Amino acid sequence: MINQAETPAVKVTEGDRFDWLVVCDHASNRVPEGFQSLGLSFDALQDHIAWDVGAAQVARALSRRLNATLIESGHSRLLIDCNRYPDDAASIAAVSDRRLINGNQILTPAQRLERRETFFRPYHAAIDAALSKAEHLGHTPVFISVHSFVASMNGHPRPWDIGISWTRDERVAGPVLERLSGLHGITVGDNQPYALEIGIDFTTPEHAMARGLAHLQLELRQDLLSTTECAEAWASRLHDAILSARSPQTWHRRRHVLTCADGVQGAAKWL
Repeated sequence: MINQAETPAVKVTEGDRFDWLVVCDHASNRVPEGFQSLGLSFDALQDHIAWDVGAAQVARALSRRLNATLIESGHSRLLIDCNRYPDDAASIAAVSDRRLINGNQILTPAQRLERRETFFRPYHAAIDAALSKAEHLGHTPVFISVHSFVASMNGHPRPWDIGISWTRDERVAGPVLERLSGLHGITVGDNQPYALEIGIDFTTPEHAMARGLAHLQLELRQDLLSTTECAEAWASRLHDAILSARSPQTWHRRRHVLTCADGVQGAAKWL
């Protein structure tokens, strides 16, 4: 049995403005002691397979600038990936970037359910509660999800400094991408290196898109986040781009772009 008192699954930092909500699915590389590091070395748990390196620093700095509530996952995505559907076998990776995750090789249905209940459910319940609170207070928040990506994958360098992931609803993604692209010396990926994929990504579709909320899913290159100063600089760029692009008439109104065929029913179904 996992000792939940010693393993907080989510960190919530309250903000005073309810026009924004910032989340970070892969903020931590923490693995509770009882999991014996999933059979991985200390160095492996510092690597991108365990978390989105630097993403939490950017998310914290951006939420401070927006005075927005920030919700961070408290554990490594190798325990369970909070941005994947929990009934997907890939949500608990047996192999990541060609590395065997020994602690994930043979799991019973009960063990998978325990990870879902202990790590996945509290994180998404906190997001759902924050959005419900904002809406109860009369706000329609913009949903901002912060991720990071490794600079090279399978021997192929990735040239983008930052990527904007979106599908169908580009109210925020389009103008923010335009403003970032206008900054000198910055290469911006339009759905590169990752697109926002309905049916694969969980957090933005099931929380933001299901509610009709405008949203922004960010990917920053990890080697550009090597220091606190670097993360702060990116947060400042993002803050400026977001505020200069902001359209109160469209960003803080609901727009539903999903269909029944998408199978997105809202995060409450999974809680």
